[in-house]
Amino acid sequence: MTMKDKSSKKPQSKMTVFGTASVSSRGQIVIPAKLRKAQNINSGDTLIFTGNLEFGYFHVLNANSFKGFTDDLNNLVFKNKQEENPANKEKKDK
Repeated sequence: MTMKDKSSKKPQSKMTVFGTASVSSRGQIVIPAKLRKAQNINSGDTLIFTGNLEFGYFHVLNANSFKGFTDDLNNLVFKNKQEENPANKEKKDK
């Protein structure tokens, strides 16, 4: 009898249903309170809608969270590029 390595299992994606929303005649929806609270969505926030039309699903991202992610990524990428650039190293040495 052999022991199975638990780390070889694929992580399971957990889908949570936060509620439902009807679309008004003007295309508006009310985001369920449970989702707003869980994702820190506040009045005035901008949401980004992405999706795959072929498979019929979409995602909603809070632009504030997304902006933080892209800012962090830009800082990381450009900081590394500046450190690699020999001209910047010469400026630091002076």
